[in-house]
Amino acid sequence: RSRRLAAAADDGELAPRSVAAAAAAGLGSNAVMWASLYSVATTGGGLPAGPFGVVGLVEGVSYLLVVGLAGAALYGKVSTGSGLPFLSEARGERPGGLLGAAEGLSCLSVAAGAAVLLLLQANQGCVPNALPLADYSDWVAVCR
Repeated sequence: RSRRLAAAADDGELAPRSVAAAAAAGLGSNAVMWASLYSVATTGGGLPAGPFGVVGLVEGVSYLLVVGLAGAALYGKVSTGSGLPFLSEARGERPGGLLGAAEGLSCLSVAAGAAVLLLLQANQGCVPNALPLADYSDWVAVCR
């Protein structure tokens, strides 16, 4: 089994479990991001931090995963002319599959995030703060 995984890695393919994990992480992260976007659109702030900051951590990691997946899809589109089908092919699927769904949903989520940010700026004149990662309240109005 490890020889097969090593051979797949040498060929530039990902193991089927890696593809399934990427698809599951992408789909789950998109669900968290949509919940967060709803919270931002309605309250001006993301999800509450939760106990020990766990919800905030999951929210932040979800944003990073979604943007990363959308970025990888864009890179694949520019460099190969198609999104991420090469990852699905490693699993023996035709392009599309769950990873394709995560890819498409991630691109949609990034666009929705930009739309929510623009609408919040237009309607309330502020943007949500990204503390503790970044404090840009000196340059723009931050929603409280």
